[in-house]
Amino acid sequence: MFLAVSGDKTSISEMIANTCIGMGTVFLVLIFIALIISLFGFIPKIQQKLGKKVTSAAEATPAAPVAAAVPAGNLMDDAELAAVITAAVYAASGSAGADSKDKLIVRSIRRAR
Repeated sequence: MFLAVSGDKTSISEMIANTCIGMGTVFLVLIFIALIISLFGFIPKIQQKLGKKVTSAAEATPAAPVAAAVPAGNLMDDAELAAVITAAVYAASGSAGADSKDKLIVRSIRRAR
């Protein structure tokens, strides 16, 4: 009887059969996973087909108002940036009002070149 161990008297043929069944199961699952992964190549094609239908439906609906564009450039000066970085390091150290356990002190922040 396969896959059943009856005491200490298991024959070699039962051991080999159990090994083959186990290895066969593993290889079948691996082949199944490989087939699923090979189907991933079809996903972009399906998305493109569905995307065309969605865009045609989106063209029929009126467009939402566009938010005002944020002007490009430096939105913070260096003092604010240093304060934000210092606060982030201090908050990451886990101490809010007390000294950190590892005695971390931020002495200066310089711009990397």
